[in-house]
Amino acid sequence: MRPRTMWPLVVAAYRALPAFQRERVWEMGFGSILEIEPFFVDPPLIQVIRDRWDRVSRTFLFPWGHMVPSLEDVARITGLRVDGEAVTGVTYADYTDLTQQLLGLEPFGQDDHEQRMVGRVALLQSLGLAGVRQKVDELLPAFVERAAGLARATYGQDAEDTVRADRDLRRFLVFFFGKMLFTTKGDDIHCRFLELLDDMTRVGRLSTSTGRETTVGGFAPFLQVWSYYYLPLGRATEVDPTAVPLARRWLPLVSTVTYAFQLDVLRRHVRDFPALLVVWEPYADYGDADQPWVVSGRGLFRRDIWVHCLNEIEPLRLRLAARTLGLHQRWIGEAEPRGIGRKTRGKAKMVDWRTRFPEQFSNWHRGGQVVTSDATDSTAYLQRYQEECGLRDFMRPERGQLATTTVQLAEARTALEILRTAQGAAVQAEAGGASSSGGPTVAAEVSSLQEQLVAAVARAERAERDLAIRSEELESALARETLTVAELTGRVSQPTPTELPRDVAELRTLLALEQRDLERQQSQWERERESLTQQAVEARAGQLAAERLLKASEERYRRGTERARKQGRASGYSETVLASSSQYERNVQDAAGAQRSTGSQAPMGPPPPPTTVADLGEAESSQREPATPAEGGDESQTTPP
Repeated sequence: MRPRTMWPLVVAAYRALPAFQRERVWEMGFGSILEIEPFFVDPPLIQVIRDRWDRVSRTFLFPWGHMVPSLEDVARITGLRVDGEAVTGVTYADYTDLTQQLLGLEPFGQDDHEQRMVGRVALLQSLGLAGVRQKVDELLPAFVERAAGLARATYGQDAEDTVRADRDLRRFLVFFFGKMLFTTKGDDIHCRFLELLDDMTRVGRLSTSTGRETTVGGFAPFLQVWSYYYLPLGRATEVDPTAVPLARRWLPLVSTVTYAFQLDVLRRHVRDFPALLVVWEPYADYGDADQPWVVSGRGLFRRDIWVHCLNEIEPLRLRLAARTLGLHQRWIGEAEPRGIGRKTRGKAKMVDWRTRFPEQFSNWHRGGQVVTSDATDSTAYLQRYQEECGLRDFMRPERGQLATTTVQLAEARTALEILRTAQGAAVQAEAGGASSSGGPTVAAEVSSLQEQLVAAVARAERAERDLAIRSEELESALARETLTVAELTGRVSQPTPTELPRDVAELRTLLALEQRDLERQQSQWERERESLTQQAVEARAGQLAAERLLKASEERYRRGTERARKQGRASGYSETVLASSSQYERNVQDAAGAQRSTGSQAPMGPPPPPTTVADLGEAESSQREPATPAEGGDESQTTPP
C-alpha cells in the first residue's frame, strides 16, 4: 500500500459521504477504523518487524521467542469486528458484468479471458479524487479536508435514490478494501470483493478483521501500533490514554534521518532489546468500555484458527506465542502449515473457496481450537528456541559487516598480486631494450601500475578504517552485554523473594542463555578481529612492496629515457613522432629548396632532435612560421623555381 497517500484519501472519501451513507458504513463495522486520524506511517519500524517474519511458522522470530498478532490485537487497535461470517465466497476470471452493474466501470486484465482489475485512476475519478496530491507546505489534516471537499461534490445526496447511493457506497468500499484494509502490491485494485458487495446487507455480517492482518500485509499502521504495545522502542508517544480504538492514542515519532540509518539503528535495538522488557500481555488491565467490537469478539481471542480473505487463507497459530495469553510456552516441534492462497491462483474461470477448502471454512465457523499449555515453565522452550533460531542471519546482522570488511581486504590483496604481475611484465619489457616501440609500452605499464596502486591503497585504507570502526563497535557491544548481564545477575541475587519476577526459573534460564551467547560472541569476535588484523598487516606489507617495485620501475624508465635521448631516439620516449611525420618531410623539402635558390653548398641533414617536449614545440612552431625579410628574405627568394 501507499500509506502516505492512500490512507488519507480513503479517509477523505469517507468524510465526504453524506450522513446517511456514513451511518451505513458504521453499521457494517468500518466506522471505527475510518475515524482514526491519519498519522505518520513509520516505514523503518514496519520493515524491521517484517524482516523477522517466518513463512513456515507464520510468526515473527524475535530473540526472545515467537510472537504473532492476535485477533484481540486487531479488535483493540483497529476497532474492526473479528466475529461473523468468513470473508470468503466465489472469485471469477471475468468481472465485466459485476463491475458494470455495481460500479459503472470497466474492468481490465492481462488478456481477453481475464478481466479482474479496476484501474486506480478510474476509481479515483469516480470518487472525485483523481490527481489530488498533498502540497509541500500543506498539513495532513488540511489536505484531508480539501480532498473531502472535492469528493463531496460527486456523491448523490438523496437517500431515496437507492441505485445511485448503492453505487457510490460500493465504489467507496472497493477503494477502502483495495487501498487500505486488504492491500496488495500494484496500483490497480482487484475486483474479488464485488461478489460480497452484491448484497449490501451481507457486508455487515462479515468478519471484517480476518485476512492478512494476522500476517505482514493489510493495514500497515496496525503492525506499527502493535509494536508500541509489545516492544516499547520509543518510536511514539501516547497522547490520549482513553481514546478507542487504540490506534487513536499514539503520536508517532517523525524523524528527518535517512531511512537506511533508521533501519540500521532499529535492527540493532530489536536485536539488543532486553527480553525482560517485552510486554507479553499489554491489555491485562484494559476494560471493554465503548468497545463493542472487543466484547463481541472475545470468544475468538484465545484460539488457533484459519482466517479468510477470499483467495488468501492463513493459519493463526497462537499456541506458538502462548506467553501472550498468560501461559507458559512449550516447544512445538511439528512443522506449521503454510498459507494456502498461493497454491490455488491460476486461470480458473470460477473458484468457490467454501467448497475448495471446506475444512478451513468450517474451522472458522466452529471457532477454531482453544489454546492451552501443560508446561510448568518456559525454560525448555527458550533453550530449544536458541538452538533452532538463535543463529539466524537477522539475529546477528553484524556478521554481514565483518564479511564485508573481509571481502575488502581480500580485494586489496588481489590488487597487490595484480600489481606484482604487471610489474613483472614491465621488467620483461625493459629487458627487451629501450626501443622506440617499447617506450610507450613501458609508459603504459607504469601508468597502469600507478592506477592499480592507487586503487589498492584506497581499498586497504578503507578496510583498515572499517576494521577500526568494527573493533570499537564490538568493544561497545561487549561492554553493553556485560553491563546487562551484571544487572540481571544483581536482580537474580536479590534476597527478597517478593521482589523477584513471577517466573524465577525462566529468568535464570534467560540469564544463562545470554551469558552463554555472550561468551560465544566474544570468542568469535576475538578470532575475527585477529584474522582481520593479520590480513590488514599483510595488505599493508604488500602495499609497501608494490610501492618499492613501482619506484624501481620508474627509475629504470628514467634511465632508459636518458639513454635513448643520448642515442637520438628521444621521440620514442617523449611520445612524439615528429621525425617520421609528413610535417617533418615538408620541412626538409622546404629547406632543400631554399638552399638551391641561394646557392648554398651546406650539406643537408636532419636537424638535431630537441631534448625536451618544450624544445620540440618551439622547433615545430618556428618551422611553421613564414620567414621575415630580415631573416630569410622575401617569398620570391625562398620559393623554389
